[in-house]
Amino acid sequence: MLYGLPPFYSRNTAEMYDNILNKPLQLKPNITNSARHLLEGLLQKDRTKRLGAKDDFMEIKNHVFFSVINWDDLINKKVTPPFNPNVSGPSDLRHFDPEFTEEPVPNSIGQSPDSILLTASVKEAAEAFLGFSYAPPVDSFL
Repeated sequence: MLYGLPPFYSRNTAEMYDNILNKPLQLKPNITNSARHLLEGLLQKDRTKRLGAKDDFMEIKNHVFFSVINWDDLINKKVTPPFNPNVSGPSDLRHFDPEFTEEPVPNSIGQSPDSILLTASVKEAAEAFLGFSYAPPVDSFL
């Protein structure tokens, strides 16, 4: 989000994976020192030296990049978000590209003709378990 593209990005997936594994991290000069230090820490190839490896989230939370955040206010939802999208509810997808929202989702939760929630894998295995039925609890999908 600071860069627009990941630092090891390549259109060629194999090349990108090779870059991640073998190339040194090269950051653009137009970011702050705290942002540079954060990215270098998070993208450290040696996981034992990676930011967060010693003190987990607290190490990241206490990093100078996040020093302007009042974590107590954030947790208590007292921080005004910099952008609040105009949506009618959690299922309002108007800000998502239709290319993604209209894409079929295989093996997703579906509704049976009698409106009972079933997963695609349960539907496909129906004949393997004759005499048994299962519908996952509705709250497990929320």
